[in-house]
Amino acid sequence: MPYEMGEYYERVSDYDLEYQSQSEQDVPFWQELMVRYTPQHVLELACGSGRIGLELLKVPGAFRLDGLDLEPGMLKAYQRKLGELPEATQQRVSLHQGDMCDYDLPARGTYDLIFLPFNSISHLYEIEQQFAAFTKTLEHLAPGGRFVVDVFLPDIDYLSDALNRPSTVYLEDELESPDGDFTMMLYTTRKYDAFEQVQHLTWTHEKFFETGENERYLTRLDMHVFFPRELQLLFLATGFSIESIYGGYDWKPFGKGTRQIVVGRKRR
Repeated sequence: MPYEMGEYYERVSDYDLEYQSQSEQDVPFWQELMVRYTPQHVLELACGSGRIGLELLKVPGAFRLDGLDLEPGMLKAYQRKLGELPEATQQRVSLHQGDMCDYDLPARGTYDLIFLPFNSISHLYEIEQQFAAFTKTLEHLAPGGRFVVDVFLPDIDYLSDALNRPSTVYLEDELESPDGDFTMMLYTTRKYDAFEQVQHLTWTHEKFFETGENERYLTRLDMHVFFPRELQLLFLATGFSIESIYGGYDWKPFGKGTRQIVVGRKRR
């Protein structure tokens, strides 16, 4: 069946507003990762509008940073934000439009760090897509290079609700626009397909403007649910060794948090 994700990412400014608080949680982790690994050439898959990448550029060092994303609007926003930085910083960044399942970048074979943050792996719905993305990533890494994947740890209670009560409406967030001209309410309904391991989310975005007007629109977002052994086997089956697994952005061991952050390594 066809899965949905594109429309959710087309309203870039709303997306940035919805996930601005996420940066407080995960950006320090990725910055610390750069300090620990000191990579020289980095690739972010599903880089979006630069929420993480632009913050990495604040880490001391002269590393080069590439970004790959499927959505043109996201890359346009990233490029606009990048244009506000010093010219020397801009020269270190290259953005590419493409599919993480089928990409071939000029720097193939030279990256010593490739990362796929904040649940973006969940848009690899089919086994063939998953193997293709991991294989392409392995090809783009230099020997000894690392591939880091960050995705939520499945919550059985959450999935049970999505399986048994798919019509329940949840209030996810209430957000104020940066200019204070509107308030946005976010609601979801969740339906879980236990056989395909896909959760189908329907988002309702409702904006209330200071002018008294309001706007309401719906988006669909489908996400594959990766269970721990499944994700680890995906690394091993595509030629990676697993160096470490963390349970959250606080660097605690796997099992001590709500996430699975797997560090795979290309054998030398």
